[in-house]
Amino acid sequence: MTKHAATPVATGRSHIQHYRIAFSDCDPAQIVFFANYFTWFDTASREFFTACGVPSWRETERERGIIGTPLVDAQAKFLNSATYGEDIEIETFVESWNTRSFVMRHVARRGDTVLVEGREVRIFAIRDPEDAKRIKPIPIPEDIKALCC
Repeated sequence: MTKHAATPVATGRSHIQHYRIAFSDCDPAQIVFFANYFTWFDTASREFFTACGVPSWRETERERGIIGTPLVDAQAKFLNSATYGEDIEIETFVESWNTRSFVMRHVARRGDTVLVEGREVRIFAIRDPEDAKRIKPIPIPEDIKALCC
C-alpha cells in the first residue's frame, strides 16, 4: 500500500466550493477527467478571494492595476476517483505567503474521502507598462493578504 503525506489542513481562512459532478465531467471510464480538477481549483481560487472580500479582478485592475493572481506552478495528487452524480466539495486556502508569490492549496472531497490534493503557486500581477501584452509580478498587497488570513 502506498503511503501518502497527511492531507493539508487550513490553519487560517478557508473557503468551500460545492460541485455536483456532471456526466460531461467524466472520461469514457466514467470517472472525472483529471483536467477538470484544475479547472475547478482555478474557480475555487477566485471564489476564495471573493469570500474573503477581495473585489473582482476587473475592479482591482481599474482601481489598482492588479489583473489577478496568475498561476506559475500547479500540482495535483489523485487519491480516489469520483463519477457523475456525486457531490463533492473543494476546500481552498492559502498555505503560505511569500514576498511576491503565495501557495494555495485545494482539497477535493466526497464526504470524508479525499479525492485530490492540489497545490498552486500564484502571483499578483499587473500589465507590464512597457509591453501591455505581458504581465509582471508585484509584491503581495498587504491589505489583500490581511483579508485572506
